[in-house]
Amino acid sequence: MSTHVTISSQCNEEDFLSAVRIKGLLKYNMHQTAGKLKVPDMKIVRVARDEQGVIIGGASGSTYLSSIEIEVLWVDEAYRGRHIATRLLGEVEDEARVAGCRLSHLVTYSFQAPQFYEKQGYSICGVVDGFPDHIKLFMLKKSL
Repeated sequence: MSTHVTISSQCNEEDFLSAVRIKGLLKYNMHQTAGKLKVPDMKIVRVARDEQGVIIGGASGSTYLSSIEIEVLWVDEAYRGRHIATRLLGEVEDEARVAGCRLSHLVTYSFQAPQFYEKQGYSICGVVDGFPDHIKLFMLKKSL
């Protein structure tokens, strides 16, 4: 094995995904979790549309290790206060629950919606501070 290693920024996204994320990290994670990492292995997406069919909000999450990670939840400002985010999140959680997920988790910044998630039954399980303007990053979880 060669002992000379170079580090650079020169790599296309497809090569990076294949070599690092799939053949490297995913293979390692699958071995460490005895294959449970891919259970149930679903992407769940919900969108909200207005009367004209324009998307005015959406939620998505990925499932693994019998959990769902909420990756995106957003509603256009003009439609906020109508419980659309609650409905979107609830539908994603319901599908994850039916698929066998027992936990939902996410991260959100203090200027986004930690209080909204707490109202939906999530609890803060971690906080990262040190960002400019006293911004914090919250990690939240909820049993499904």
